[in-house]
Amino acid sequence: MKQTIKTSRAAGQLEKMFRALNAHFYAGALPEPIITLKKTPGAYGHITCGKTWQAGTERRYEINISTATLDRPIEETAATLLHEMAHLYDLENGIKDTSGSNNAYHNKAFKQTAESHGLIIEHSARYGWTITSPSLELLDFIDLQGWQAIQMTEGLTWADMTGTGTGSRTPGAANGGADKPPKKPTHIRKYICPCCKNSVRASKVVNLICGDCMEKMELAD
Repeated sequence: MKQTIKTSRAAGQLEKMFRALNAHFYAGALPEPIITLKKTPGAYGHITCGKTWQAGTERRYEINISTATLDRPIEETAATLLHEMAHLYDLENGIKDTSGSNNAYHNKAFKQTAESHGLIIEHSARYGWTITSPSLELLDFIDLQGWQAIQMTEGLTWADMTGTGTGSRTPGAANGGADKPPKKPTHIRKYICPCCKNSVRASKVVNLICGDCMEKMELAD
């Protein structure tokens, strides 16, 4: 499989990811946005509040994934994209899911939308229900798609950021850079049966036996 090390290829991969996530988690109901790659320190991504792009005869929203954090694990990048897609759903359905300066504070309406569509959302004292991590359903879906990490980044590394997928709703808005780093979500581990290759996920280190083969399941890399 080719490495994703060009911006054109990265944008193309994100567009394909949007379509697959839209089909699986939103039954294809979301309008396709323009996917952009711009550096937005302090935020992993954003969506514009209005349809700021003219594409042919249509006007479209913009979803941006920050070039400062493109090289995160693909599970985190997908969670960021799905985070912004939750905002897109709320925009299309007249649901007010943010408030405050730059619409940075995420309320419980956002949490409800996001958690109904493949995400786990935790609370940040400063930015509300915005700390985003992939659900088990999303992790399994990513495995089936075979998506690879985007192996390029600009400047800041993902480890310097606060939270995952904090949607600024406004291009360039620093949505978390001044906040203390939130508690990281529990790491999800994948176990595989060495015999039949059945797999299962767990939120901690456990000893598991495959019920079909009675073999001890092994922790995947």
